[in-house]
Amino acid sequence: MIKIILLDVDNTLLDFNKCAEYAMRAACKKMGVEFFGGMTAVFHEINNRLWLGIEKGEITKAQLHRNRWRLIFERLGIDCDGVSFEKIFREYLAESAEPVEGAAELLKYLSGKYRVFTASNAFYNQQMSRLTRAGMLEYIEGMFISEKIGYEKPSKEFFDECFLRLGNPPKKEVIIIGDSLTADIGGGASYGIKTCWYNPDRKPKPEDYAIDYTVQRLCDIANFL
Repeated sequence: MIKIILLDVDNTLLDFNKCAEYAMRAACKKMGVEFFGGMTAVFHEINNRLWLGIEKGEITKAQLHRNRWRLIFERLGIDCDGVSFEKIFREYLAESAEPVEGAAELLKYLSGKYRVFTASNAFYNQQMSRLTRAGMLEYIEGMFISEKIGYEKPSKEFFDECFLRLGNPPKKEVIIIGDSLTADIGGGASYGIKTCWYNPDRKPKPEDYAIDYTVQRLCDIANFL
């Protein structure tokens, strides 16, 4: 029944946590800021909060870019220009391509049976660069990126545009795979397509989300697809 796969990128295909730490360390070195372990935890806390605001339509990506490192440096008591640091951080992030374990093998497997597309809220050039460096692009038929779509996951408009570009297939033929309960699972379930939650940290399954499949390892997806 399933014919089309929509795959999230960050922390599904590419390990965003490792990529972000690489970019963070490189940007700190270039900007003359001392990197220390606690910086990573504060980054993820603030970054996750800001991205949730984007998914809810409360802030824009431009606001995230203006404020992300300013907020992080304020929390850490570091005297550094957050806007300048943000620009350098994203430049290094675009060249980071650490794959999630099993991601390349999964893509090779899925592309032999289904039409495979990415569905991401990040920037097109950034994701294109990272997926190319990771050797994954050859298995992907197309990329649905919010920057090009004009809407963010999990909005109905994002999925409307994806389906329009796919030729409006029956919803029963499409599944979305991702790590985000809000953007991937919530968005996909609300739109009426199948969902697969990639949950490597074994977080408790929330009762208020319609999840068709849950996996802790990407290789387990081959058990039902």
